[in-house]
Amino acid sequence: MIFLALILFSFEQISFGEIETETIKLKKLLPTEEKLEEITHRTIWKYIDKQVSSNEELGITQSIQVLLRDVSRIYDPIINKYKIPTIQIEIIEYQDDKKLTDYLNSTKNINLEKIYENSYLQGAPTKNSKCMFNYFEEGAITICKTNEYVIQSTIFDKYQEHFGYDQKELQLKQEEITTRIVEEILKTIDKKNGIDNDYELYEILESTTRNNEKEGFGRENTGKQNKITDMEKDKKYGIQKFSCVKDEFGLITISGQFNNNEIKKEKITLEMLFLDSNQKIIAKNTTSLLNIGEFETKRFLGNTKMGKTYSTCTINADS
Repeated sequence: MIFLALILFSFEQISFGEIETETIKLKKLLPTEEKLEEITHRTIWKYIDKQVSSNEELGITQSIQVLLRDVSRIYDPIINKYKIPTIQIEIIEYQDDKKLTDYLNSTKNINLEKIYENSYLQGAPTKNSKCMFNYFEEGAITICKTNEYVIQSTIFDKYQEHFGYDQKELQLKQEEITTRIVEEILKTIDKKNGIDNDYELYEILESTTRNNEKEGFGRENTGKQNKITDMEKDKKYGIQKFSCVKDEFGLITISGQFNNNEIKKEKITLEMLFLDSNQKIIAKNTTSLLNIGEFETKRFLGNTKMGKTYSTCTINADS
């Protein structure tokens, strides 16, 4: 069972032009591709999608969500059975704790304190930050909360190509990418505030007591009665977080995820329709997601080229 429901934030798509003008502050906090190459000692991760949002009413000043793909792998146009590793980074700038709690509860039915309580490792790299790490058999998640930001890095690595996450008691190491990414963002924030830190986040988390009694990533649940967690009860099923983004070169990036319910499925067929400005179909494509387990989430990602008449696209799922 995969707890991908712990992705904290879901943002509506806006144009890349708006991203350039509205989120320059948060974009500067993200590690560059050159920095990622320095961490991994070779070219692996490339940014392929950026989504942004804000919610002043609920105290959310700015937020950004980005997706990176492992470009060292042979590209599968749509991630199906042979999943290409991806990393999702999310940064949210908030105004106060109460509004942040209200925002998470009202938009995603998520309790950040509960996520920390059920984490595998926790630690505080500075007096104004609190971090956690959790893992499951196909990846891991690191979250740090400061007095201004919530930072999250999540890797989906089905075949353990970047770290051995399929362990009963995982030991963090320097090469674990989600902790390194969050660490870089935290240090960038500190530098902007005139503070230099030389800590290593994985060491701080490793120095704490492991939480082996809580349900969460990397540990087995016992019995059917524990199958449906509070987060799964609140989880939205079917196609979620779907977007089509066309760049200045005419390349369309299609991304989203399918959240399964309690019934295992051998195959889900996805049909994508590409529409012009009059909502007329100009092209269509179908693909399949295979072997979807109970409450499993499968992400899909693809690229295609369309002519000037393209305006938008839609997607439907059929089991």
